Amino acid sequence: MSKTEMNNMNTLKKETVLTLHGLKEVKIILIFKTSVILFLIALNSSGLLAQNSTDKIKPLFSTGICSTGNGHGGFYSINTGFYKGRNAFSAGPVIQQCSGKARGVIVSYSRVLTLDSNYQSNCGMKDLFQLNFFSSIQYTTKLPLSRGALREEKLIWGDKKPGLDNIRLTTAEIVVGFEFHVNITNQLSWKNYFGASVYYHFNYNEILNHQKIAPSLCLGSGICFYFHKINSKQRLDTYM
Repeated sequence: MSKTEMNNMNTLKKETVLTLHGLKEVKIILIFKTSVILFLIALNSSGLLAQNSTDKIKPLFSTGICSTGNGHGGFYSINTGFYKGRNAFSAGPVIQQCSGKARGVIVSYSRVLTLDSNYQSNCGMKDLFQLNFFSSIQYTTKLPLSRGALREEKLIWGDKKPGLDNIRLTTAEIVVGFEFHVNITNQLSWKNYFGASVYYHFNYNEILNHQKIAPSLCLGSGICFYFHKINSKQRLDTYM
């Protein structure tokens, strides 16, 4: 094979790789756009944004920690939002556990699966245990790899990639899963949750063992506070 033919083949391979890379980027963007649209449709169809519902919108506050396989390790979150009937919506900043940097935001939606809304509206009581469906979208910018992910990359690459400590990735992640609540009081709840996720690194310029896009698992725990008035006729009117 001549040198010219080899150059042509290499050029063709590079163009094929770039084309496939571009198609994957377009596919990911479409997935995220579709997820956002479905997220908004879920809010509207659930009655959270409906004007004709008799349930009142009330504020909530939550804090917790979660971790996925996106390479950044654990995140602390501090969220505020509102709930209405069975549904809740919240948003807030996230703080990377290993670096202490707050360079991201998470938006979450949840819906109670085990609640008898008629029973709750009539007597205002919660069950001790509760199961929720939840989904969330998280976006973080220019964060380092976690200590565990960095240690793994260094074991694999050794001296071949000396700049691993300087890698900063911008990441988006979608999670869908279930929350298990222990209702300590009518206004205070301890939740533990798990779900399936898909993450995507936007500025993945360095070839790593950790992939640019991949499915993962999400595990987390937190505390939720629900604000509402309690009176003699109705002690509780909350979605949880």
